[in-house]
Amino acid sequence: MSVADDHYPELHALVERLSPGQADEARRALLRLVEPDDGPAPRLAALPVFDGPEDLSERVDDYLYGESA
Repeated sequence: MSVADDHYPELHALVERLSPGQADEARRALLRLVEPDDGPAPRLAALPVFDGPEDLSERVDDYLYGESA
């Protein structure tokens, strides 16, 4: 969990106080906070998109070190 350490005990205590009938509603509320409306985000969604040549992996040394590498 990436919640700040000082909030984790409080959140855990709040979840423990839920009645079984509140679990579904609480789950839906929490999922809205961590997932977009159209479902879970792809695992690498936080990484920037790089729009470069298709053969970039083959030419990485040229881009990093110049064509003489």
